[in-house]
Amino acid sequence: MASPQSIAGWIDISPAALRKLRAELELRDKSVLDEMGVGAIHTGYADLFFPGTSVLHTRARYLLFVPWIYLGLAGNPRARAERVRELKEKTEQWLTGRLRTHTEENDEGIIGGRVYPAPPAQPPDFVYWSALREYRLYEGIPRAQLLARWDRARVIQRKDVHTREDRVDQQPLGLFDVPPLPAWWMQEDADVSFQLAPHEAEFLRDRLAQRRPPCLLGVAAALLGKRLRPTAKTVWGDPFMRRAAEVFERDHSGPDLHPASAVAALQRADGASALAELVRAIYAALVEALREQDLRAAGRLPLPDDHAYYREYLRSYWEEDEGETVRRACELPLQGLMADIHLPGRLPELLAHVQARVSTIRRASDVHTKLLDNTTLELFTGLEWDRKRTRARLPRRDGRGRREGFGQGTVRVADINYRWPMVSRMLRDIQEGLPDV
Repeated sequence: MASPQSIAGWIDISPAALRKLRAELELRDKSVLDEMGVGAIHTGYADLFFPGTSVLHTRARYLLFVPWIYLGLAGNPRARAERVRELKEKTEQWLTGRLRTHTEENDEGIIGGRVYPAPPAQPPDFVYWSALREYRLYEGIPRAQLLARWDRARVIQRKDVHTREDRVDQQPLGLFDVPPLPAWWMQEDADVSFQLAPHEAEFLRDRLAQRRPPCLLGVAAALLGKRLRPTAKTVWGDPFMRRAAEVFERDHSGPDLHPASAVAALQRADGASALAELVRAIYAALVEALREQDLRAAGRLPLPDDHAYYREYLRSYWEEDEGETVRRACELPLQGLMADIHLPGRLPELLAHVQARVSTIRRASDVHTKLLDNTTLELFTGLEWDRKRTRARLPRRDGRGRREGFGQGTVRVADINYRWPMVSRMLRDIQEGLPDV
């Protein structure tokens, strides 16, 4: 009987489509609906500071687990082309099972841990493939093609490459440059965890540090030591990362290096995160206000208890936040932001409008007239329509049905962390595995 995988087939998508899908999954994974396009700020700075990463990443050792999965299949005589996907899934299931056995129950880093023994929607190789390429842990044809054209004799480890005059069609399909497959691989009682062995931690630290052109993540990896590691909740507020930015500027310079100033870029990323949070709060408050108008026009009274939740939340930036988020947003130089990253479409216009309006508010009572006015509503409505068309909520008449049921919890108002929770966890994984010196 054919396996479910062979019935469904294997869909090969282009690298561009894969990048778009990963970006959409990032936003969905964090429960942030990118209604107004501020996700471009997240992607821009995250790729600038931490190229090759994704919020779907969990732990650093997956950068080795994924290559070992393929190298293990390449060494398995049963892993013929017609069975490779089935055996790959069994290997991933074994890995998930062993990690569940030897990892703390509250650890959320296990890909597929919550649905085990069923396969996850995004297997580890889908999640980490871009990082493998970015940091030269893999070189060869795309992931989907590697499985579709599977030939285990042509999937090899870098150290096994020899100079020879073979036919072109016998050249390797994929090269993995990682430490050798461990002796415990695929053993039923193997003690598998996310703890990196010292030689594995040193390898990953060095490979990240050798990334060209240099990036902030690579410089940070090179700085890791016994007492040197990330400790803060935000990348711009972390002393270790500020030190990495200073070293980046000291050791790497030139007209083609981007960003020109890593220290200044970190500061701008802080302001951009705050400004994006305000954009999301204004959007939610505008939809909520229209939703209230819909309910009153339909005579659906009394109004729900949370009918003003987002408008009160917006006012809190001046009442309870002591203006900190507003200050960070207003201090952001928009020209510097646009020099750092690409802002598509009318996003610069939106950010400039919000920043200008927010900067004039001195008390919470001004929020309604300066942020929930018709001019702001028209701008937000136009941008949402450009992004979502018939799925937009803000059009007064056409969005009425999509505002149905809108309330507290529909939109998650949050700042942008630029993948920092994942990146800081990865850096700590490497630091914890380094030998004591």
